[in-house]
Amino acid sequence: MQNKVNKPIFVVGSPRSGTSVLTWCLGQHPNIVALPESSWMGDIAIDFAIRYQIGAARGIRSVLSAMDVQSDEFFASFGQTINDLILRHRKDLDRKRRVVSFPGAHRAPSPSKTSHPKSQPKARWVDGTPEYSFYICGLRKLFPKARFIHIVRDVPSVVRSMLNFHRIAGNRLVANEEEAYGYWLRAVSACLKAEQAYGPRVVLRLRYSELVDSPETAMRSVLKFVGERYVTASLKPLQERINSSKVPADFKIGDPKTNSVLVERATQLSTEMIETPQPSEASPAAAEEMEAAFYERVRYVATVDSEYHRAKEIIATLQKEHAQQQASYHAELQRVQKEHAQQQTSYHAELQRVQKEHAQQQASYHAELQSVQAEHAQQQTSYHAELQRVQKEHAQQQASYHAELRMLQAERQRHERSISELTDRLRKQLWDTRRLSRLLDDAENAAARLRSSRRWKLANPGTAIQAKLFPGKMSLGYGHLEKVVAAYSQWRASRPEVANIDDEIKSLQFPDIPRVAPTGPENETIDTPNCDTANRAD
Repeated sequence: MQNKVNKPIFVVGSPRSGTSVLTWCLGQHPNIVALPESSWMGDIAIDFAIRYQIGAARGIRSVLSAMDVQSDEFFASFGQTINDLILRHRKDLDRKRRVVSFPGAHRAPSPSKTSHPKSQPKARWVDGTPEYSFYICGLRKLFPKARFIHIVRDVPSVVRSMLNFHRIAGNRLVANEEEAYGYWLRAVSACLKAEQAYGPRVVLRLRYSELVDSPETAMRSVLKFVGERYVTASLKPLQERINSSKVPADFKIGDPKTNSVLVERATQLSTEMIETPQPSEASPAAAEEMEAAFYERVRYVATVDSEYHRAKEIIATLQKEHAQQQASYHAELQRVQKEHAQQQTSYHAELQRVQKEHAQQQASYHAELQSVQAEHAQQQTSYHAELQRVQKEHAQQQASYHAELRMLQAERQRHERSISELTDRLRKQLWDTRRLSRLLDDAENAAARLRSSRRWKLANPGTAIQAKLFPGKMSLGYGHLEKVVAAYSQWRASRPEVANIDDEIKSLQFPDIPRVAPTGPENETIDTPNCDTANRAD
């Protein structure tokens, strides 16, 4: 068994990048057996590292340290055992594949279609578990001569395939676009770090587009990398869709909820991986970084176990405390329930007493209510009788008031008619007085014009001279007329209200009395005769 080659092949990369189809292409080689996705070797490398640390922790008092067993030998021994175990049971795997399909190998080519000489059993195996992208350092410890093929596919195609994975597997690989971009970025970044750390002799970068567009060239380079001769049978799986997600043609990505920074980082790295070649030399610094990351993970897993036991102890302590508290709570609950029962009994007794008092008070209130209602009925009867009497008296008073009102209204009408008659008489008198006043004014004006006329002065020279000498003294020109005019002037001067007679008439609201043109000799136009006419008259 020790003569069997311990040089396994691991196909790594993001899920939905072509890991399955490349694994089955290599599995068609007569010297390579394709394993189903195992998913346990990475974890077992972590476990072996933890066990080695435990076995060498006490120095000379530890078995591994005392026997000078180095970690590389420790890992390689277990890796050789795993390799022998897999090759020893490869026939069992082929036999069961004829009956069932393994997870991660949907629509894989049937082993019966793979032809190779019976005398040359397959001496190597290939595993295409995508999760091993994160365990490359640990797998190299188990299998120091292992070869890793990093198949990389553009991130948009991978995301679309991840989101449609449930169409073939029945379960979802990721929940949304953001998880798909994050998964691809982590897996490809881990593989890129391995490319930098171990160089192109250990890790080969293969672009998915090369496998699809130039399958023969791609497979020749892959088989040359793993140290196997090229066979055309390795191209058979590319002739059918293996483990395809069956992405609809109209399916689009671009969820606005996806982190734009994450999408940008993944897209940039995808472009770099597709367009730039892999590093040509191994980087010791990157190898040390991967080694440190591996042992940091070992430390974490180791502490997880101790933390788990400590958590179990804490849980046991808490459960004990909880049981004690629960017992205390039950005792307290029983005490409270007992007190509650006693209080409830007391409350029921008090309630019955209160209800009894309430019933008595209610009976008393009903009796009092009936008494008040009877008194109210009597008072209401009395009030109705009083109301009828008052209404009768009111009706009588109202009739008396109506009769007196009619009498007063009749008297008021008579009074108004009397006032109207008196007002009419006063209006007529005022009208006559104004007319007489205007006639007298006209007479006075006529006498004044007559006295100022030349004819009068020639006829009454003495009176004219007296008027000039005594302008304030009345001159008698026409005898009685002059006396009347003089008496009217004195009367008018002693009664200034005559001047406001028009306002009085307006206050009585009757129309303006048109001024009557005066008639008689005093209103005749007196022409001033010339000297010749005057001399002839004289």
